Amino acid sequence: MGAFIPIVAITSSIGIPAVVIIVAVIVSHRRKIARYNVIERAIQSNASPEVIEQLVASISEEDTKKRTPPKQRNLIHGTVLLALGISLFALRFIIGGTDVAGMLAAGMILSMIALAKFVIAFFIIKKDPEQL
Repeated sequence: MGAFIPIVAITSSIGIPAVVIIVAVIVSHRRKIARYNVIERAIQSNASPEVIEQLVASISEEDTKKRTPPKQRNLIHGTVLLALGISLFALRFIIGGTDVAGMLAAGMILSMIALAKFVIAFFIIKKDPEQL
């Protein structure tokens, strides 16, 4: 029974995220195949070129919808990392003691990564109107 707990912990901590990623990739792939099958059936049924162009355009529109501008992406990631860093930093002081010194280091590392993301968002990425 004692060896069962580490096996379950390791399997669930690695297996569950892996299964979620695999399922997401499979679902995304099936959606793409379904879209292309619709275009193929439209071509086989001698649909007008306008209809086929609209179907192809709808696929390219869906691909561009998913992309967030780099500035916005860095601001979102930086905000999340800063919140995590500050919470780990504060948790170290709430819990106290010397056994949680790793939380202080992790909080500082996450906060520094967040600061780097903010610098990238505000100073490095060019102020292009298309990216805002």
